[in-house]
Amino acid sequence: MKQKLSWGTVVLFIVLIGLPTEAMANVLAFPGRNQVEEAVRFTTENWGPLVCLAGEIADVTAEGIRFSAKGCGERFFSHQDAEVFVNGRAGLWPALRPIAPGFNFAARLYLDQAGVLRLVDGWYIGVEAEVLAIDQERGLLTVRPLDHAQTNQFSFSPLFFTTSFLPAPGEVCFFLLDWEHQVRRIIRAP
Repeated sequence: MKQKLSWGTVVLFIVLIGLPTEAMANVLAFPGRNQVEEAVRFTTENWGPLVCLAGEIADVTAEGIRFSAKGCGERFFSHQDAEVFVNGRAGLWPALRPIAPGFNFAARLYLDQAGVLRLVDGWYIGVEAEVLAIDQERGLLTVRPLDHAQTNQFSFSPLFFTTSFLPAPGEVCFFLLDWEHQVRRIIRAP
């Protein structure tokens, strides 16, 4: 038996959707990380405790990757024995090349105790949003993504350069996020 929605139900639904909401952390849909977490567990079982380095991939070549970590400079790693993940899914090395000059993938490199690269977790996720408020004391940005009505709060990633500019309320920017959905880079609209 079919039921018809009453106008009252439709109006109530529309009113509920239109109600103002408070800022929420990470209500956007982000890729899952289950495949990466399982691969790290498996790699640890096979190779022992792993060392994790967090930074950005500066370049990918047939021989390996150039990797840059905050405060550690740039290093080269052979990737012949490593498994690669792109945004939480198994991927291919060429996918981790910089999107454009200076627009690099964030990456966590997992090395075994001998220093051999075993797994790379590359991440390039972002959102275009209008800045609503900045709380510098708490390190929080309140933004409204252009394609969502709901506001979000993001904190700053350890990968965020403290010398980077902070946008003004009302400004629309592209926010690159890290694995914990923290802002790692802010790109101003042209």
